[in-house]
Amino acid sequence: MSKNINPYAKPLVDKNMHPIEIGDYYLATNEINRLYSHISKWIRNRIPGAIIYGYPRMGKTRAVNYVIRILQDELGSDFPMYHISSRTRKNPNENYFFEDLLIGINHDLALVGSKPNVKRKRLLNALIEQAEMANSNKVVLFLDDAQNLFELEYRWLMDLYNELALNNVHLIVFLVGQIELMFQRTAYRDSGKYQLVGRFMSQDYEFKGLLDIDDIEECLAGYDEFSEYPIKSGWSYTRFYFPEAFSKGFRLTQLSTDIMDTVQSLRRKNHIKNQLDIPMQYFVLFVENIMLQYGSFNDEEYDISHLTKEQIEEIFLQTGYIEWEIHGRKT
Repeated sequence: MSKNINPYAKPLVDKNMHPIEIGDYYLATNEINRLYSHISKWIRNRIPGAIIYGYPRMGKTRAVNYVIRILQDELGSDFPMYHISSRTRKNPNENYFFEDLLIGINHDLALVGSKPNVKRKRLLNALIEQAEMANSNKVVLFLDDAQNLFELEYRWLMDLYNELALNNVHLIVFLVGQIELMFQRTAYRDSGKYQLVGRFMSQDYEFKGLLDIDDIEECLAGYDEFSEYPIKSGWSYTRFYFPEAFSKGFRLTQLSTDIMDTVQSLRRKNHIKNQLDIPMQYFVLFVENIMLQYGSFNDEEYDISHLTKEQIEEIFLQTGYIEWEIHGRKT
């Protein structure tokens, strides 16, 4: 490595603090942009609800968090929009249901009392107040792991929707979860529960992973150009781990074709015939492993521009992606 090139004087960062080390960062992708387009349109049109579904490991939860951040930049940080986890329970419980929603909106009195009617009223008043403070007549709830919800819990949501409507507040509920949500919608529709389906499930969006080389390039570009740590340092993640190669023009996007070829080869070897759809969690782990195994925190730097397909295959196998294709997707 050249000793007289000043750009390699990297910012001082504790090795255990960089986002790549701890996996705490967000990157825009083509799929997230598509999801954002649907959600923003749904909110603009004031639909009562929709399903956002996909296979596990696709990165739905992180994508929703990212979209919420973008929307709150556009609509205002005080716009009432919440991402709430739906817990797994054996039976529906009205007290716990409204308690979870109160916790999800960060209500100070979420755990006070045990009467469902009190907590329902507390939630109703809080949402009305927050809508008024934001000078909005909309409240948006993202209910994650929504496949855990019971029919009775949907009916409690409908009651909340109706009460808010009487106070000129429009509730929008996005059900985020696995493909079981679509099976549940079919079951509700076939059993004549049209009000429930029409209220919360009339529209849907399937969240996918990386489908082609354009998606791979867009994701890698995030590490090359649209990431930064420390903030305002000018050091993208690729630059930080491969400063010499970066200064000479290398970008991870240059590996896109080799990555695509390697993934397709692995799929053929393992007789995987379904359409290419790489879950984000596996691809992110793949990129992180490249940086952690071949990148530099100190003086030594691997010539990443000469990373071979054999090395790419080895790193991809480490992520568990092939096992997921064989076993996880069928499940």
